Parts: sequence; structure tokens; C-alpha cells
Amino acid sequence: MAVGPFHVPSTSEEIDMSYGVISNWTSTVPNNEEMRAEARNKYAPGVKSLGATQVFFVETGESAFQVVTIYPDEATANTARDKQNALRATATSEMPVKMVGDQRGEVFASA
Repeated sequence: MAVGPFHVPSTSEEIDMSYGVISNWTSTVPNNEEMRAEARNKYAPGVKSLGATQVFFVETGESAFQVVTIYPDEATANTARDKQNALRATATSEMPVKMVGDQRGEVFASA
């Protein structure tokens, strides 16, 4: 079904059932190359190994960033939750960062 310039899926098979987890982080120091390298070399691959299809670390401020993780479905995200929380605990113990919150939900559109 078309609504204006948008296609609205008419069956559940047409809907991408990906699931997103977005965590918000702050740092006691400005984001720096050492922290970026740690994210690239350790944390992004660690999260991806839990079943994520994509992981993005997005700098949102001088001392803030978000981690956007896309899983193939909610079940995979839920299965990964405890291990993802363990990775988060490791990050807070090894780096000057603190997770300040997260959001979870179904991805309903992508391009």
C-alpha cells in the first residue's frame, strides 16, 4: 500500500524485523584517539560477536557518544543482553566512561 511517497508494508513478511539497541555514554575526559581505537579494536567486534549485524559508535559531543547496535531480531538482542552488559561493565572499568542509559526497539524503517 502506498501512502504519499511511502510504501507501507501490507504483510509481516515485508517488514524488516531488525532490532536496535542504543546506549548513551559520557566520558570524564574528551573523546580521544585511544578511546576510538579501543572501540574499533575491542568493543565493536565484541558486540558484533554477540550476534549483532551492525555496530556504530557515534560521537555526539566532546565527551559523549552513543553505541547503536543492530541485531537481526529481538530474540537475538535479548539473548545477547547479559553478555552485552558484561562488555559495558568492562568498558567502564577500563576507560573513563559511564553508560547513562539505553533504549531498545524494533527497527521499522531503513534505507
